[in-house]
Amino acid sequence: MLRNKNIFLILFIGALLITASACSNESTSQDSTDGGDITFGLAEEPDTLEAYMQNGTHGRTVKLALARGLYNYNEAGELEAELAEDYEVNEDATSYTFHLREAFFHNGDPVTAEDVKYTFERILAEDSTATFKSELSMIDEIVVEDDSTVTFHLNEPSAPFLHYTAIPESVIVSESWTEENSDQLDTDFMGAGPFKLVEWQQGSHIIVEKFEDYYKENKPQLDGITFEFYTEENTRVNALRSGEVDIIETVPWKDVESLEQLDTVKLDSKNGPFMKLQFNTSVEPFDDPDVRKAIAYGIDRDAILNTAFSGRGTPIYGMAILDGYLGYDDRFTDYYEYDPDKAKELLAEAGYPDGFSATLLSTSQYGMHEQTAIAVQAELEKIGIDITLELPDWATRISKNTEGDYEMLVAGTSGDITDGDWMANFYQGGEVRLNNSAYFDDEEINQLLAEGRETTDEDERQEIYEQLIERAMEESPFVYLNWREQSYGMQRNIKGFTNLEGFLSFQSGITLENTYIEE
Repeated sequence: MLRNKNIFLILFIGALLITASACSNESTSQDSTDGGDITFGLAEEPDTLEAYMQNGTHGRTVKLALARGLYNYNEAGELEAELAEDYEVNEDATSYTFHLREAFFHNGDPVTAEDVKYTFERILAEDSTATFKSELSMIDEIVVEDDSTVTFHLNEPSAPFLHYTAIPESVIVSESWTEENSDQLDTDFMGAGPFKLVEWQQGSHIIVEKFEDYYKENKPQLDGITFEFYTEENTRVNALRSGEVDIIETVPWKDVESLEQLDTVKLDSKNGPFMKLQFNTSVEPFDDPDVRKAIAYGIDRDAILNTAFSGRGTPIYGMAILDGYLGYDDRFTDYYEYDPDKAKELLAEAGYPDGFSATLLSTSQYGMHEQTAIAVQAELEKIGIDITLELPDWATRISKNTEGDYEMLVAGTSGDITDGDWMANFYQGGEVRLNNSAYFDDEEINQLLAEGRETTDEDERQEIYEQLIERAMEESPFVYLNWREQSYGMQRNIKGFTNLEGFLSFQSGITLENTYIEE
């Protein structure tokens, strides 16, 4: 009996020692992940820090380090309460009430319902150039109930409204700070996110540092981030190889395989963004759906993938919609096929038996855009369409895009929300904008988009978006080319940064609050 007691005592003491050791190791491990600074290599310098402007992945990455919305998408791609703790919506989805958590702007001021009201009224102002002004135009009135409660009354039912509060361009800004600094909003920013702005040395870098009063416990873990601008692809990749930077965005497809062989580097790659052709539907011959459909039949998508993306991605012969998204149906994924004879037949029926000449706008600044344009040019030549390429710098290309100053253009983008209403930004008639085909306006599609927003039953919404996609395929204001594999490259000791799935890859900067250095 004594022997058994001694054995038990020895085992008990041993277990305590192991537990103590494990706790000590855990503490040491946890301590080793706190603090430190990283360098993030952006593919482009943001052209503005204006909160309500969408200016590419690089701009969104910086914005999501500095700011938060009422809701945002989390690392799992789900809607997550941020500056709001929760919300309530009435039965017909015309009134949304948000309850704010205790949170502070970087200058120490509390985030209040007045700031929320100001943020959205500023987006909707008559002189506003906000990217998502149209999508948020259903807001009729914003009522401040008290300091931490705000209600949005809508002029029509909107099932996807919560998603539009989660886009990076809906981050909440301080009314007092914004008014006091109205002359420098392109170059300065003050939000309520995990990091605060320290310096923007234009042409070189942006530095942010940890915001100690961020509302999430133990976040962020980094002390600071330096965003450096590497517009030249090889320079950006070499900086990652050498360890000069910790993370880079937009890893060129030609470098993926060689980077995967390195012991010091890892890649996080997801399909999500897609490539497409847009048309100016007010000019001949692109005002004719048959011509647009001929182009859809006349391009071998594998040629695009192999030329521009080293085969990394998936061809799209129908609608750019992912399985699991509202409106998805197998029959729309291969609506078209590669059929150059069918393409020539459609061109002849449209009055162009010998083809025609046109210009294709792209850019020389990004290899994937230029190479996509070159591949499209080669493919269309096979069906009698003579393409002249326009390859200006990126800023010029964007300007010509938003002004409708093109005949046909190459675009790389994705939906901005995971709800079926993402298609509104692409297909809704109205003003010329970044993601729509200039001057395309179809009454049936406009009506279906309205019905999709106003209907709250998910099964009914699925049917509506299926009808919409079928109509969109027949009108073909876009020719979708391929999903592209989007990769972030990072040193192996960088943890927590996540490339979000699907349409949300462009919003991966939200995970900078989770990023840390593993020692």
